[in-house]
Amino acid sequence: MFWTVHPGHGLGSLSFGMTPEDVKAQPGLGRPGHVYRGSRGRVMEYRGLAVPICEYGPGGLNCIIAGRKVAGVRFQGTNIFDTDPEAIVRLLESRLGPAQLCQEQLCFPKAGLLLGGFFDAHDKCFFRPDAEYHDERSVTIYMPGACGLSCETEHELVSFL
Repeated sequence: MFWTVHPGHGLGSLSFGMTPEDVKAQPGLGRPGHVYRGSRGRVMEYRGLAVPICEYGPGGLNCIIAGRKVAGVRFQGTNIFDTDPEAIVRLLESRLGPAQLCQEQLCFPKAGLLLGGFFDAHDKCFFRPDAEYHDERSVTIYMPGACGLSCETEHELVSFL
């Protein structure tokens, strides 16, 4: 199964605005193993490491998180977790504009996309899958306006092109 990143719209067959029932009906997803309920009507569904985490607000699905164990996560045909992290960041920047550093993540706010674990802002270096065994990379796709982080007001732009 491929999980194609569609900035501002969703991931693979998961589209923003879907209900939990719509998501459950998607091939390979089924019932969540754990459901976490938060404030202001937020709900997060966890189905295991091999499938994306789905978060909902009052308007339906508004955030999708894929960790490195989710196979086949792609952006414009390039596998995000099987490709060199620096090459992925450069590809995203060339298509989506410069990133912002936000709470240790690279954020592409206009596209509603966050990369976690790809770049270490303190050491100013990219994650090296060939040399580091502790891989916590993730991709978060969120509906415009649904990101709870403050990166849209932080203006620490970074460029890797």
